[in-house]
Amino acid sequence: MWFLAVFRAKIDDGITNNHLVTDGVYALVRNPIYSAFLSVCTGTLMIYGNLWLLILSVLYWLFLTAEEKWLKNLYGAEYEEYCRRVNRCIPWFPKIGDSTGSKKYFQ
Repeated sequence: MWFLAVFRAKIDDGITNNHLVTDGVYALVRNPIYSAFLSVCTGTLMIYGNLWLLILSVLYWLFLTAEEKWLKNLYGAEYEEYCRRVNRCIPWFPKIGDSTGSKKYFQ
């Protein structure tokens, strides 16, 4: 998931053109990099049983919340619609009939 978000989604083009990227891995989850990191933190926490690692997950959740507020202010209604279609942290395939989600991912 992290690899797709960083290398394949071409998010730099979206940032350069001030365009909200909603295709590729971003059609499955709004925050794939945060999701991958939270998964790693959870797995490490379970393996080592070190509760201090739980702090990292909480910190990333706070950063995620701040970033989503910023994106909502930047993109407005377009971002709100995207939030209604796509999960925040748990990857999920969009509805098959959703012309704005699944078709963008599978093209």
